[in-house]
Amino acid sequence: MFNMNQLEILLSVLDESLDTRKKRHLVGGVLMSISLLFGGLATTVMTLKTEDINYNE
Repeated sequence: MFNMNQLEILLSVLDESLDTRKKRHLVGGVLMSISLLFGGLATTVMTLKTEDINYNE
């Protein structure tokens, strides 16, 4: 998928785009919000009770 040159370019672009503390803080907050959203969805899905379906009726 990625070779080392593409990975190096990607990391360089990320480093240049997150050059200030404010930008890093904003991106970190967004990533934390997304992870909490998906964690909550996963918890909800795991705790849902499955209904027994009676196929004999």
